[in-house]
Amino acid sequence: MNKYQLMYFLILMQISFVFAQEKVTGTVEYFMTITQPDGIAFANPYTLYFDNEISFFIRTGDAKRVDNKNDIVNINGSQVTHTMIKSNLPQPFYYTNIKKQELISREKVVRAMYLVEDVLEPIPWRLQQEHKKIGKYNCQKAKTKYRGREYTVWFASEIPISHGPWKLRGLPGLILEVTEETGKYGFIANVINLNPDTELLQEKLKKPDVRGITTLENYIEAIKNKYKETMARARASLPRGARLAMDCDVCPDPKNYSLERFD
Repeated sequence: MNKYQLMYFLILMQISFVFAQEKVTGTVEYFMTITQPDGIAFANPYTLYFDNEISFFIRTGDAKRVDNKNDIVNINGSQVTHTMIKSNLPQPFYYTNIKKQELISREKVVRAMYLVEDVLEPIPWRLQQEHKKIGKYNCQKAKTKYRGREYTVWFASEIPISHGPWKLRGLPGLILEVTEETGKYGFIANVINLNPDTELLQEKLKKPDVRGITTLENYIEAIKNKYKETMARARASLPRGARLAMDCDVCPDPKNYSLERFD
């Protein structure tokens, strides 16, 4: 970030701070898209609950196959249909408390769920001069590298809170759209409600039960072993004499197998 970008960022943060003196609350429905090496995409529904300091991002349903990702990027009312991919595991979530510097997540790694005490580390955003409209909101572009991936996002300073989908945060406005460098992952806001039910919001923003919580180090180790464990399970399920193709156009890249990539 050069000195002009830094000055611009600080000005935006100051403006955001002034506006943030008033209570800002809301919910946002997102789709998280995952595109396979063969081009097949799946849309996973999530909801973000937030106020000025706390956010709770949770998956709210089963993944559905989509033939064209453009079918799900129209804000406020697009429909996603086709095949459902069901799971009996608890839904993953991400709880962030900026004031207390807390980040707690529940994520699936292979067939197990991990409740993780994460680290609320700064995200080094690089603000861009490009703007576009998402729904009725004027959004600005920003880029960053976080947890092993390069992201491009669009945020709306008209909604002056520093939250976003998943673990992305720290901009002077709500993040409405995310794309990732390989094209495998993405997030897009679908429905925004800035007048949420107060009781529901208070319930959703309570700190999760942390019984059974594990360390970030244990979670990272599980992520690193994810590809090997998945391949081992796949081999075990093959008919006798069959082999997995490990060198093909649509084979999964071991380095692109998880949303977070750790060396």
